[in-house]
Amino acid sequence: MPQPVKKPLKIAIVTCYDQNDYVRARTLRTAFAACPGVRAIVLKNKHRGLLRYIEVPLKFLVLRFRQRPDAYVVTFRGYEMLLFMLCTLVRRPIIFDEMINFVEYFEEHNRLRPGTLMHQLVRRFYRWQLRQCRFILADTPAHARYSAQLCAVPEDRFRVVPLGTDEQVFYPQNAAPRSSKRPFKVFYYGNGMTPLHGLQYVLDAAVLLKDSPQISFSVVGGHHPAAQACADAAAQGARLTYEAWVPFEQLPARARAASLCLGGPFGNTTQANMVVTGKTVQFLALACPVLVGKNKVSEDFADHKNCLLVPQANAPAIADAVRWAAKHPAELQAIGRAGRALYERRFSQSVINGLVASLVKELS
Repeated sequence: MPQPVKKPLKIAIVTCYDQNDYVRARTLRTAFAACPGVRAIVLKNKHRGLLRYIEVPLKFLVLRFRQRPDAYVVTFRGYEMLLFMLCTLVRRPIIFDEMINFVEYFEEHNRLRPGTLMHQLVRRFYRWQLRQCRFILADTPAHARYSAQLCAVPEDRFRVVPLGTDEQVFYPQNAAPRSSKRPFKVFYYGNGMTPLHGLQYVLDAAVLLKDSPQISFSVVGGHHPAAQACADAAAQGARLTYEAWVPFEQLPARARAASLCLGGPFGNTTQANMVVTGKTVQFLALACPVLVGKNKVSEDFADHKNCLLVPQANAPAIADAVRWAAKHPAELQAIGRAGRALYERRFSQSVINGLVASLVKELS
């Protein structure tokens, strides 16, 4: 007797963010679409401003009642959409890509003071939301443990899916041998330049290297505060250039043109001690040598082997690492190649696909 054909599992991946194609969302969409027996339905905003908070909920309601997904994935930064879905009594499993704990974020930016009544109320409200989710995605085991403890959510509700990158944009190319006599360019970029990144430590290191004429820094992003900080560092003698923005697709060329890329994090904040930054993953994917800030999740990073590793909140250590790198171009290229091998082993799209496939099996 023929077996009945099993219907594909319909999973809706919902994004409501001003960066609607943020790399994390793209890698998750790719991973769910690659799962056997899954029909991935992408719902994302077209409007980047406040209108998205009308657009996406309306699209979601149409999707919910017309296509009746079997499960939902809420991608970063989806706090508002998670709340909306819970308030409209969604009965299907919800997979919430937390990435940054909501309470942790406000603590990090000094908007919530631990121990206050407001802190307790926000934490309990957010805990209620997390407990309604079937799974919560975190980028590292440390982040999963921290979020579980902070909000009193069972840790077995969390699944770790590392940051990846867009492999159509970030991929290795053969690099020409570098000479120690060539100018040594250090590349650093960021979007919000939040406290975890520790831009000031990079700029302080650039000032410490002002008497090394062959070494220069290129900093991109971060808006007015970063521009002012760079101008202050340049006034103290740092050899650096600043650009407010470059297109995402141009970042690989900028990284490949540099001698050393700075991945961080360097800020030594709570969050900085639990993450592998997106830029670090991108530089590893490019096989560019990268300088990384040591933290609780840097156990796979080996100093002078697949990266350069420095303590956080330590400008002299950054300066020393850059000096060493400028004198050892051959070793630096080998470090870049080993970094690419680390990427393939820990952060590649194929790794993420496998983790998401395992998660989908748990839904079935």
